[in-house]
Amino acid sequence: MMKLKDILEDIDEKFTGISDTGLGYSNKEAQRFSTDAVNKASKEIGKAQQKAVSIFTSDLKNKKYDNMDLIRSIKTGNIRDASFSKRNVLQQLYYDVRDRFNKYNRRKK
Repeated sequence: MMKLKDILEDIDEKFTGISDTGLGYSNKEAQRFSTDAVNKASKEIGKAQQKAVSIFTSDLKNKKYDNMDLIRSIKTGNIRDASFSKRNVLQQLYYDVRDRFNKYNRRKK
């Protein structure tokens, strides 16, 4: 029977230094620059999301289409208009704010 101590020593010998977090940053300066770049990019993505939501909500308020038409267009619209990755982003954005969209426009039975 193996002891816990033997198992732990065996694990330490096989450990290569790569874990879920990776090897880490190459240096502190690279860590700071990459973190700043991610923060800037996330702010730009947030602005784009706000713009998309404002386009959708203004059209929904003006009753150009309803929320079911919107999600149908996101899912099955002309493929030349948006790539699959953009569709996935729009679909996730729709699901994040669908309560707001549902408030503006409900389908009549």
